[in-house]
Amino acid sequence: MMLSRRAVLAVLLAGTAACSSPPPKVYTLTAAPGAATGGRPVTASVAMVDIPKYLDRPQIVRRSGAVELGVDEFERWGEPLANMVQRVLADDLAARLPAGSIVTTSRTLSGDEAVTIELALGRFDPDPDGTVVLEAQWRVLRKAGGRPKTETARITRHPADDSTGAEIRAMSDALGELADRIARRMT
Repeated sequence: MMLSRRAVLAVLLAGTAACSSPPPKVYTLTAAPGAATGGRPVTASVAMVDIPKYLDRPQIVRRSGAVELGVDEFERWGEPLANMVQRVLADDLAARLPAGSIVTTSRTLSGDEAVTIELALGRFDPDPDGTVVLEAQWRVLRKAGGRPKTETARITRHPADDSTGAEIRAMSDALGELADRIARRMT
């Protein structure tokens, strides 16, 4: 029995559609609400953020065991994680610093910012139970001088549910709490 060209084409198209992958879901961190501090306005710059190499990938990374990482090919970041953390931290700090403060993600204002924030993440991913863990070291460098002190933080957040969206919101909230701590040191 001979199939017509249309029948063969229909079978091939149906087979191709069945084998195709779903489109990836793309996520971004967002600024978390926070209370503004009082005081004089400040200009600040968030320097490039250092992240662990295992997180430096487009896919969202999760811990699936004590020594095992899980990567879902279809759940991705909308931009490199280090750039996103830098941008969102700048937004978080701008919302928390005194009115009139300006925070950028690099020395784009004039190069004369009064403060530069350096940040290195040791970890920023969920545990196997879904708890988001943010481990960070940061320094506030003042143009006026003084010896900067390296601060550390370990912040955990539990997502509202086990969806990826809730996990990313918990990550955003953890970054917002870090911004609270940094803003208190800046003022």
